[in-house]
Amino acid sequence: MASSSAAPILLLELAAAVLLVLQRVAAADAVVTTFPGDAAALASLKSAVDAATVPAYSCLASWDFARDPCAAFPCGVRCYAPPNSSSYHRVTGVSLDPAGYSGTLPATVLASLPFLAFLSLASNRFHGALPAGSPLPPSLRVLDLSGNAFSGEIPASLFTPASSLEELYLSRNALTGAIPPQVASLGSLKRMELQHNGLTGTLPRMDAMRSLAYLDLSGNALSGSLLDAPGRLPGSLVSVVARGNGFAGPLQAAALAALPAMRVLDLTGNAVSGAVPGAAFAHPSLQQLRLGSNKLGAVEEAPDGGASSQLVELDLGGNRLTGRLPGCVAAMPRLAVVGLDRNMFAGGIPDQYAARAAADGPTDKWVPFVRLMLQGNFLCGALPSQLRQLKEDGAVVSLADNCLPKCPHKFSFCRGAPQKSNATCPKCFP
Repeated sequence: MASSSAAPILLLELAAAVLLVLQRVAAADAVVTTFPGDAAALASLKSAVDAATVPAYSCLASWDFARDPCAAFPCGVRCYAPPNSSSYHRVTGVSLDPAGYSGTLPATVLASLPFLAFLSLASNRFHGALPAGSPLPPSLRVLDLSGNAFSGEIPASLFTPASSLEELYLSRNALTGAIPPQVASLGSLKRMELQHNGLTGTLPRMDAMRSLAYLDLSGNALSGSLLDAPGRLPGSLVSVVARGNGFAGPLQAAALAALPAMRVLDLTGNAVSGAVPGAAFAHPSLQQLRLGSNKLGAVEEAPDGGASSQLVELDLGGNRLTGRLPGCVAAMPRLAVVGLDRNMFAGGIPDQYAARAAADGPTDKWVPFVRLMLQGNFLCGALPSQLRQLKEDGAVVSLADNCLPKCPHKFSFCRGAPQKSNATCPKCFP
């Protein structure tokens, strides 16, 4: 009787033992193991960084290669297990913290991580040339090397039509030379930031980059024309910022029309010449137009008088603009920030300008001006009565350095640089 009752117990114990073995086997199968080549690439990155610049609290200090990177690194590495493959995990992302690391970028990081989708070394002190000779990993979508000290030319070999790159950040480095034309092969690229380097030469034709929406080239020494003809830039662009370069030539209406989605155009501090086309004021999307400190000589009136303009900000300061203040500016319904300072405008200040600056709130036709900069011209005549009603906490207005000797200093907009002398001012035609 006792032996028959013990049998079920023995069976249960045997089943439990088998289950434990199976669990241990499953656990062993589930151990995360980084692909050896990927681990070696990560080790090469750490080895390329000066150990003296790796703070104890930093992410890179926690990379202990006695442990498995995908299983044990607490930060800076992202991995995944490819389906229908071996048990190896592959590195898909490397993102270092801005701890002040100083070192170089080994070629193996780009050449030996085929599943890499994200690489960021931003805001450190990496230096030397960018790796050349091998293209970017085909899966790489974001490359952020901004805010370092990389130097030399941008390698053309990095860019191929097979690339999946969507975001490229190389700003705030010491890169020189021309932008390689191969960059135009990046059909998936949405954002390219190359600002604040030492890049030279002309901009390669980019019309094939049909995903590109945001382009920043500011603070380089680029030259040639930018918007002198349609087709140089892709029609997908939403924002073009190229402050502080040497771009020259005219701004053509046809080139603007070929960029129907553009909301921001900032060419401040270049050598753009000719007239500001009236088409810029009737553009269907353009909200910020910044053309200050160029060599523009005229402003065309908007074809519809400004009524359809989407502009919120207009800066034409520091050019060579002559004639009267453009009437269409006062008719642009959404315009709030106006910079027409440091030009050669003459004549009186339109009442419509003054009304927009002094208004307490929007009307059914327009919003008030919150900033109206007219200093440094040759404006003359009587001060519009609406400006005398401007409140101290109202719009920022400046009429300094004009031909308005009776502009009362009790008004803040009359203060600043003194008015020009009678000998300097031409005959006034209000």
